[in-house]
Amino acid sequence: MATPIRIKRSAVPGKRPQVTDLQVGELALNTYDAELVTLRDRFAQTGIATEVVRVGAGATVTNIIYVTNDGNDNNTGLKLGDAKGSIAGAVAISSTGSIIRVSSGSYVENNPIKLPSQVSIVGDSLREVSVTPQNAGSDLFHVSPGNYVTEMSFTGTMNSGKAIFAFDSEKPRYSTQSPYLRNCTNFIQNSIGMKIDGNAVFGPFKSMVTDSFTQYNANGIGVSISNGGYAQIVSLFTINNDIGVSVSGGGQCDVTNSNSSFGNFGFVADGVSPRKNSGLIVTAQPANSDTFEINLSSTTFNIGNFVYDNTTGLATVTTTANHNFEVGMGVSLSSITLQCPFGQKTYPDGDVGYVFDVKSVPSADTFTTHVGISTVAHTYVSGGNAKIDVVRPFDGQVVYFDKLYKEVKKITVTDGGSNYTSAPTITIASPTVDHGIIATGIAVVKNGKVDSIDVVSTGRGYESTPSITISGGGGSGATASLTMTDKYYSVLKSTPLSSGISTITVNDNVPYAVGVGTTVPVHKQSRILASSHSFEYIGTGTDLIESLPSRGGVTIQENEVDDRNGGLTIFTSTDQAGNFRIGDGVVIDQQSGTITGTFYSKSLFSTMTPFILALGGD
Repeated sequence: MATPIRIKRSAVPGKRPQVTDLQVGELALNTYDAELVTLRDRFAQTGIATEVVRVGAGATVTNIIYVTNDGNDNNTGLKLGDAKGSIAGAVAISSTGSIIRVSSGSYVENNPIKLPSQVSIVGDSLREVSVTPQNAGSDLFHVSPGNYVTEMSFTGTMNSGKAIFAFDSEKPRYSTQSPYLRNCTNFIQNSIGMKIDGNAVFGPFKSMVTDSFTQYNANGIGVSISNGGYAQIVSLFTINNDIGVSVSGGGQCDVTNSNSSFGNFGFVADGVSPRKNSGLIVTAQPANSDTFEINLSSTTFNIGNFVYDNTTGLATVTTTANHNFEVGMGVSLSSITLQCPFGQKTYPDGDVGYVFDVKSVPSADTFTTHVGISTVAHTYVSGGNAKIDVVRPFDGQVVYFDKLYKEVKKITVTDGGSNYTSAPTITIASPTVDHGIIATGIAVVKNGKVDSIDVVSTGRGYESTPSITISGGGGSGATASLTMTDKYYSVLKSTPLSSGISTITVNDNVPYAVGVGTTVPVHKQSRILASSHSFEYIGTGTDLIESLPSRGGVTIQENEVDDRNGGLTIFTSTDQAGNFRIGDGVVIDQQSGTITGTFYSKSLFSTMTPFILALGGD
């Protein structure tokens, strides 16, 4: 064993202590007062010129856990020289406030790795720390509130639909702080980089945030947000993904200064959430109104039984009358008396909030909901109330009035035909309702074929998909199909609830009269809000080589943004040619020097038509 440095204190005040024995090797220093000289000074006194000193196994720090390639999960992990051998091994002994430091190396992990709340995993370097899932059929990390993960790459294989980061759907947690993922790269094909499922977490923050996350996961999804989940993203780079960012079921993503390259689709916003609640019109309004007074009051139901599984956090609630709740609704619980080994308690007590999402409706008088896991069992004693949670309507919610109508979103040319010398006439069938308006389109002819058809008017009042015909223009054989979208009205503003009543203003005039008692269902819209986004070669596919332009990859411009079933993407972007877009409304083509887009076409149409009529044209 190496002999330690032995230092004795000087008998002369102010004089440095003298080194009486020095052996280069493992150094063990006893604790002395502030008169001790630095290691560099001591080596200089003895004539040894060196800059590197290895200090044993290091000191123990209880909230830092070390992981190294040559470590062992049987080690304590509390010193660098006594490190764990896997991230999972470190997580197993972690607790709130722990920092797991991962040294450079490749780690094959027994996944999913379930992180406790407020635990950080910090790698040495993005390029030098590689994590591979052992189980392709499971997510890699299940994150919790307050997690921070940074400086690592992910390699290997995973089954389609499995994620690098996801919430634990088997044990949803109450979240008050988003997990934060930073400076990582995902190389695993078919995987999802971040899967933010609002059904797998509850509370005010069903969300994750990220900065500098590169997704090189061919045929996968960069970020998937569903069921009311939410994400704020900066510097996301998706390459050869099936979908760069996908939102559905009322999910929302705010993405800034990011890029989507190659792949099938850039952004996909699909549908709305399940019905959150419904209101009834209080005051009749004439056609073309945009402001409505609605009663959003909900009925309170007494609870007759409350069966709670503390290991999964799932509660089965029975009401004394049929409740009419639906999956996805928020339900407020109160005044439930439970018994546990520590006595009786009134639940909920606010530790996990008071509002919970309906997971299933087994029968007309029962529903299930996740209320959080516990280390102890609880038994229902008595009492309790349940009612639909009603909040002041807000921007991001959408409504309709009794019936959900449709309008034309896109016209796709299915056969360009031949021999066209001018633009043919596009005829779309009329809607059947009195307030309906026929949709219109303008054909663009190139090389004797119908190349595209721009939507000039989306029409309104369609109850199903109408027919479309192409005629004239000197040619024949061209055909096209219509893609319809549901017509929701976005809430722009509302008054505070007073006795359950709120006055809302929507984004568009409702073209028909709305009577007293009209039902107004309320949904959360699936939305992507993107600024300064770069789309490059979207539509060329997910093959890393064949998607390249030099190998024949062909872009599909309309796949950059695909809004489906009432979903909405609000964006500004540029593409590989430098063309600038403000949504679908305005497109500035730098190569041709032209301005197009639905807003521009509508504006031009409304301006030029009266002008032509004034000149006597037709």
